[in-house]
Amino acid sequence: MAKTETPTASPDYALKAVIDIGSTSIRMVVAQFHSNGKFQTLDSLNQSVALGADTFTRGRISRSTISEAVKVIRNFSSVLKEYNIDPAQEVFAVATSAVREARNRDEFVDRVYMATDIQVQVIEGTEVNRLTFLAIQPILAANSRLRKNRLLVAEVGGGNTELLGLDEGRVSFAHIYRMGSYRLREAMDSQQGSDARKRDVLRMEIEAGVRQCRDAVPRGEKNLSLLLMGGEARFAAHTVDEDWDEHSVLDIKVSDLEKLADKVLAMDVEKVVRKYHMTIESAQTLGPALQAYVKLAQAFHQKKVSVCGASLRDGLLSEAASGGSWSDDFVEQVLHSVHEVGRRYEFDQKHADCVTNISRAMFRALQREHRLSYRYEVILTVAAQLHDVGMFIGSSSHHKHSQYIIQNSDLFGLGEEDIKLISLVARYHRRANPRPGHPGYDALPRSKRLIVNKLAAILRAADALDRSHTESIRDLKITVKEEEVIVEVPKPGDYTAEKRALASKGKLFEQVYGRTMVLRTKRRQG
Repeated sequence: MAKTETPTASPDYALKAVIDIGSTSIRMVVAQFHSNGKFQTLDSLNQSVALGADTFTRGRISRSTISEAVKVIRNFSSVLKEYNIDPAQEVFAVATSAVREARNRDEFVDRVYMATDIQVQVIEGTEVNRLTFLAIQPILAANSRLRKNRLLVAEVGGGNTELLGLDEGRVSFAHIYRMGSYRLREAMDSQQGSDARKRDVLRMEIEAGVRQCRDAVPRGEKNLSLLLMGGEARFAAHTVDEDWDEHSVLDIKVSDLEKLADKVLAMDVEKVVRKYHMTIESAQTLGPALQAYVKLAQAFHQKKVSVCGASLRDGLLSEAASGGSWSDDFVEQVLHSVHEVGRRYEFDQKHADCVTNISRAMFRALQREHRLSYRYEVILTVAAQLHDVGMFIGSSSHHKHSQYIIQNSDLFGLGEEDIKLISLVARYHRRANPRPGHPGYDALPRSKRLIVNKLAAILRAADALDRSHTESIRDLKITVKEEEVIVEVPKPGDYTAEKRALASKGKLFEQVYGRTMVLRTKRRQG
């Protein structure tokens, strides 16, 4: 346990902890959070547990490994008690692919909760991308070269490789690939034959995965920089420069990184443990991860790579400091990613923007009726932007095509549940009303079905108000009355198409909100 700071007595701070349950270890950070959104690290703990070795080779976490993990987290709980941190309320614990892909993930989560009162959230790859984005913000703020050019952030984890693309600091894409260091080690060790043959198999596995990564990254005219994250990348940085400060960025020649990877892969695991004083779990993943970083750099024609000390825990700390709310900057990044998806499917952006503006105006005017938070305004916004992307496949049943495209697109920062809600809201912008039996909708709990109904009713009405695709309804005024919602537009015009569409598509709105929506032009003052 490494104490780095001592908390000072002040009513303006709170003590909280974040826990990251990864493929090779479980880590906890205790921090002091101030009312201005800043935080200071007080304690950092790290204990090796080979969860990934179980999941990525056998598909489930063994009972003994679960017991080992529970013991570690129970020990962490004793530290929480010293700080008087409530494990049920002030601890943010997440588990990534090693738990997510285990067939007995629920058993693992339940065992931890029963032993410690800590609720572990098993997060999807998209949520990992969001936390990565939050983690690197201080690095981008301090490094203009990385901030102003195209940047590819890569982390080779135990189960997957995560890629986050940014252009001048704005997210352009986020992808997850099943190329993890544990999977690569398993492919290598399962190969019969000489060590040279095993390394050939590793190289082929990595090159196949890297081709997927390379082909998915959009080409651009600006220079591309490659920023590496993860324990193996930090190991490489410390090996190249023993005095490296993890709060800074270190540039490493790809040729030097390749030499280190070859050196590690030439040793057996036990020798790596002895030479570099690391656990056997870390030694198993080191060589494959370093080789994957080398091949990524070569695929993108990089002569050097940058390494930072940021980690998933930094993203968790940043999110905890914000209270888990979505900042305007984060939402801007989400919408930038959404626009990239829309352009990929040739959406009508003017119509999408018009429907989005009307939807948001309705959402705010109806706040007292639906009582939904800002998060759901963002979900409605994304659904409004993408409601017609299914037209790329065909106009017939395009609402269902939209649902499919959204469900299978990489939307930065949005979790699986968020994307499911967005896809359903977009699906119900036309035709049949939501009802049990519809795929996806029928599996939702009652509370979530009601949210879909509330948002879909708004989107359907907003879409009707641009039925002619002329974007002529702007600067509208919405008045909510006892039995009707009046949409008043300031300029007279021919809104026949919109009124007819509203009469038809407004039925879901009447059903959900108990009011008729009426479109009127502003009366002239006599």
